[in-house]
Amino acid sequence: MSFIFGIIDFKGKEIRQDEMNSLANAVGWEDFVIQTVVKGNVALGFCHHPKRKPYAGILVDEELMVVADARIYHPDNSLELPDGSTSEEIFTKAYRLYGLSCANHLNGDFAAAVIDRRKLEVHLFRDHIGSRPLTYLFQGDRLVFASHQYGLASSGLTTTALFEEKFINELFRFNGKYTQTEFKNIFKIIPGYFVTFSSNQTITTKYWKPEEIRKNKILSFDDTVLKIRQLIIRATYSRMERGKNGVHVSGGIDSTGIAAILADITADKTELSGYSWTPEKFEGSYIGIDEREYIEAFSAEKGIVVRYVKPLQNESVIDDLLPDFAEMPIEHPIMKMAGRDGVKALFSGWGGDEFVSLGNREVFNHLFFTFQWRTLAKFIIKSGIRSGSKQLVVEVLPSLIPFNLIHVYKAQYTDWSNLRLLKTRFILKNWKTIIFHKRKLHFGYGNRTRFALNLLEIYHLCERMDSWAIYAERYGFNYRYPLLDKDLLEFWFSIPVNFTYDRDCPRRLYREAMKGILTEKIRVRPNKQEGLRIAFTIQCRSDGDPYVQQLFKAIPENEHLSFCRIDQILKVMKQPEKRKRRKEIQRRRKPMVYLRYVGLVKKYVLSNQHL
Repeated sequence: MSFIFGIIDFKGKEIRQDEMNSLANAVGWEDFVIQTVVKGNVALGFCHHPKRKPYAGILVDEELMVVADARIYHPDNSLELPDGSTSEEIFTKAYRLYGLSCANHLNGDFAAAVIDRRKLEVHLFRDHIGSRPLTYLFQGDRLVFASHQYGLASSGLTTTALFEEKFINELFRFNGKYTQTEFKNIFKIIPGYFVTFSSNQTITTKYWKPEEIRKNKILSFDDTVLKIRQLIIRATYSRMERGKNGVHVSGGIDSTGIAAILADITADKTELSGYSWTPEKFEGSYIGIDEREYIEAFSAEKGIVVRYVKPLQNESVIDDLLPDFAEMPIEHPIMKMAGRDGVKALFSGWGGDEFVSLGNREVFNHLFFTFQWRTLAKFIIKSGIRSGSKQLVVEVLPSLIPFNLIHVYKAQYTDWSNLRLLKTRFILKNWKTIIFHKRKLHFGYGNRTRFALNLLEIYHLCERMDSWAIYAERYGFNYRYPLLDKDLLEFWFSIPVNFTYDRDCPRRLYREAMKGILTEKIRVRPNKQEGLRIAFTIQCRSDGDPYVQQLFKAIPENEHLSFCRIDQILKVMKQPEKRKRRKEIQRRRKPMVYLRYVGLVKKYVLSNQHL
């Protein structure tokens, strides 16, 4: 796609071209093609990979100035768009027809800015799920926006400082505010929202409201399966690019289901490349499933070549320390492969198990709070008394005990040993953040729909997509998420809750929809325990321990984070390995978080101070 950016001065001061050039060069990767338009106190621009056509554009007339980075798959029929309409033309027409509700009439991946000259207002829009990133800073009378915070931080247009609370949240795994970036004065637009700026106020407005979708009680299960099937196929087909497409093939039902649809509608199989996080060879031990068995079954049936990851020495550690790649670094090797292969779009089943293929998570909570206790008892018996009782405690107890006073499962434990890594003065300064942290639970009162909404509102989907989008542009492709299609999600929120779970067949709705499409061995598989991949990831990080220690010792004294205890971090790195996998993952994570933030400060804060 592209990155967009712009500067608006509400006092009417003209924007200099050199200011715009500085922003453009900071937002794009090296050799990106840049286009800008400067009109007095408003300057807009976009940049894109030199070997890919942009999906961004700028429109200027007497009333509006619009810059949009958008791929619209299914616009509202009332827009009556001619074939070949550009992203900025689509957004402009939607805004003229629907005003500030325009984004809700567009099904696609987009980030856009609309400058309404008549009202002297600027509106920043982001798509419903956050496929395209968008950030801003607003200082004095000047608004500066860009697709990502790192471009704003390194543009030289603002003084950059680390937002220390973000470091605390990442170290302790607390849930901070999604809108806050790693930099104090730079913020993100929330997916499904737009923000309006004028000379005297800033207003944030939610336009996508899945919580208001009513259940369609007359739907039958068979009709629901058919509609889900149609919407998934349409969402996948409409996202395809001419030329080469890529797709994740994990061996699970979500990503491999999308891969199966792509394989069926791709005549030339050489134009579709499969990628797996699983290693081709692994000699260590692991507990769980070897995904290669399922991947090879898919590959043989559909005639699609699937490539496995083969990281170089210390490559996984290097990827984990990229300062502007904060989520799921195991994806970075896939990106590099896709870039070398000339892939234009990389498809993912990301988000499927949050919605359309949601398993039996939260069923116990749902049945308890909707007083379906007879059915709940059957679930417990089916799961086994011990396992079922444990699940009941995990899903129900956190809602009964208020203020998050109890963490009943391991993912919710607070590792207070992290305090040893911080200086006393820093702890006292940030004690409220540490003690009264927010850790939003997925489970809550109400039915299963509330659980899905909670998954949306913790923003873990878009946190990962933010990071992926920035680096995908570097390698010349963009991501596609068919299972997060707006029409598909809105239909899913409308179906009767009891269709979304099944005691005997988890994810039955999605499995039925994929019948005859997805390789049968995968469609009926019982679970997705990625034992081999997880063991491989742990081994790579273990092998990289000496490299991490070497990096740590090579940091100049003046580049260490002043609020951390260096001796304690080094002590953590030298601890012997533990047998418990979860504790070992958390131990290794601590120095990695620290090293990433050292790199972040060096690249975007210290370097900016010398400008």
